[in-house]
Amino acid sequence: MHAEFALLDKDGVNVSLAAGNAEYIKQNGVNLVPDDQETLWFNVSKPAGQYVFEVKTKAGEEYVAVLDWEPDPMP
Repeated sequence: MHAEFALLDKDGVNVSLAAGNAEYIKQNGVNLVPDDQETLWFNVSKPAGQYVFEVKTKAGEEYVAVLDWEPDPMP
């Protein structure tokens, strides 16, 4: 299962993560392959912890976002 996350700029505007807009996306320093999605789908089975995402757009804008992930406990 996955959860959808959107990257927002300082004004709260969505930053497209689609291949047509993103030069690169990294998670904890590892390159991810941009696809046709404007948002990120995060695997909810990942362990708890901090996940650092770095994005550079084709326009040269750079963003860093930290996801403090705490999975829901299984019933």
